[in-house]
Amino acid sequence: MNALSRGDPPVDSQTTRPGRDGWIEAGLFSIALAVLNVSYGLGQQLGVNPIALLFWAMPVGAIALLLASGLGPDWRSVVSHPLSLVVGGGIIAMEAVYYVLLGLVTPTDGSVLVRLGVPIAMLLGYFLVGRRPSRLGILGGLVIISTILWYVPRMESASPIGGLLLGAACGFIMSARSFAAEQHPWNRAARTIPEKMRVTGLVLLLACGVGTILLFLAMAGAAHELFTAPKWLPEPHHLIDPSAIWLGLFVGAIVLTAMQYLGFSVVVKLGAENFVATTALIPVTTLGVQQLAVAAGLLTPIAVEWQVLPAMAGVIFGVMLIIGGARRKS
Repeated sequence: MNALSRGDPPVDSQTTRPGRDGWIEAGLFSIALAVLNVSYGLGQQLGVNPIALLFWAMPVGAIALLLASGLGPDWRSVVSHPLSLVVGGGIIAMEAVYYVLLGLVTPTDGSVLVRLGVPIAMLLGYFLVGRRPSRLGILGGLVIISTILWYVPRMESASPIGGLLLGAACGFIMSARSFAAEQHPWNRAARTIPEKMRVTGLVLLLACGVGTILLFLAMAGAAHELFTAPKWLPEPHHLIDPSAIWLGLFVGAIVLTAMQYLGFSVVVKLGAENFVATTALIPVTTLGVQQLAVAAGLLTPIAVEWQVLPAMAGVIFGVMLIIGGARRKS
């Protein structure tokens, strides 16, 4: 059920001995996530309203997942569970905040900042369910936090503090959503990849329906001057903007769907720890895809400062410490 757009692993997955195909799929997952990051960067460059993009991307992604897996006979029970709206809403909120983040920083820097979700997840795990991290894990979390705090003032951004706060917000939403998904009984009962895709599609489609109703009510209220519309609230012309439509369809039908399948499949084939290890390389992959997009003329030239390299290395080292601590503890 977890949306894997930032690399958070699904829960209760069956693992097998790592094989070559699992590592290949892990690489493809990283590439898919890098494409998502660059797509959001392109949307910001084109001036696409964040809500307008998600208006198209999220329901299309949910429908694509359900076309691949089917509704199932118990779909009413899944969507009626209280946690379904929490998890589905968390998926949408995460993407919305991350899209806004990429209006302040580059796709590469954004992928570094959201790694704050790793230590945030450790804190939430301790306070919510009493999961005490290992000493090596705590050290790894501190390394990630220290690395990002060192890098933030060195980013090429007009609002580095705003980027840090949005990155932390992404990490919190991602982690909270993961814990909600872990408690969702239908997600816990899902054992196969198609079943997990089905539950994810159902909760996401539910959240899209509720969100669309709230969106139209808010737009109507702003149009009738019942309140002052915030900057992020779209007007009707934003929703039918061709850039929002084609980019949203691409993200929803292809990128998010591929990420869901690859993410669930990699966890099954490699195990959660190996999967998390590969997601530590996502900033590196994003940098490569970002520069390819610049070379192809899809993005305006983005200066790559040398400081991003030690930041990537620090994040990777911190994640390795956390994984090492988890293995030693188990």
